[in-house]
Amino acid sequence: MAVTISIEIELGWGVHDVGEYPHLSEDGDAERAALRRLLDRCDAVGVPISFDVVGHLFEADCGGDHDGPHRPGWFENDPGTDAARDPLFYAPELVREILDRPTDHEVCTHTYSHVLCGDADRETVAWELDRAQSIHRDVTGEETTSIVPPRHSRPPSPALREAGIEVMRMSRDTSDRGRASRLKELVVGPHPVFEPAFVDGVVETYCTSYPSLTSSTLPSGQQPPLGPFRALPVGLRQRLHRQYLSRALDAAAARDGDCHLWCHLYDLSNDAQWPGVSSFLGELATRRARGELAVRTMAKLNDAVRAEAQTRA
Repeated sequence: MAVTISIEIELGWGVHDVGEYPHLSEDGDAERAALRRLLDRCDAVGVPISFDVVGHLFEADCGGDHDGPHRPGWFENDPGTDAARDPLFYAPELVREILDRPTDHEVCTHTYSHVLCGDADRETVAWELDRAQSIHRDVTGEETTSIVPPRHSRPPSPALREAGIEVMRMSRDTSDRGRASRLKELVVGPHPVFEPAFVDGVVETYCTSYPSLTSSTLPSGQQPPLGPFRALPVGLRQRLHRQYLSRALDAAAARDGDCHLWCHLYDLSNDAQWPGVSSFLGELATRRARGELAVRTMAKLNDAVRAEAQTRA
């Protein structure tokens, strides 16, 4: 079995089309501290992560006018300044921090401006991917083969192939299982097992529609959890979180399947979520050392799925 962890780094771009940022710290310091803490832990246990970064965050500054074919007003919340004045919209040092670490993390794309690919025309999606790949080449020295579409809004496969994208994370909605089953899945699991698949020339790896590396019962960034969960003691919710993550591995192992856990960077930017995630990364490393599982970035998963397909052929 294989485990993949992917984390979305969006900062202000994640909701720039909405213009409301209550889940984020005002200056992005909490999110930056969360990333450093996570990278330190990954280095300690040797666990790689796929970081899905909005391309505009690679920029140190900009004029705010990007001359794209987007709908009118798409970039109206782009401040057109620089990292010092608007650190929620420019974060080149975050990308460099990931690349400079000894752990072999992957930096993949979350489009250039967090465009909703399924709602945009093909010209806009092509522009977004071309701009993202250009900045990846400039900063990392190579293009990425991996994408996480914002809000899992499906891009057209031809646009992905033309941009050199080979693997994509998409969500599977399990809310149709009923309210009680959904609540049980969110709180105690088990995390669903979804096998990767080839779809129109692109490898798709599947995750839940809700962040699964972090817990829905605990604060998400700077926002409290949903009301019904607040009545439970924090310590109990943290234990349930930790059990959920272990059970996700157990469920995948029982089926010899793949497990893809994910969250946003901001989800981790509080002290409530961290103990479970930190402990889980240690468990992941231990079980890998025992030969129970592999830990793969999206790029490595793509390689494995394609190699297996060639073997079968």
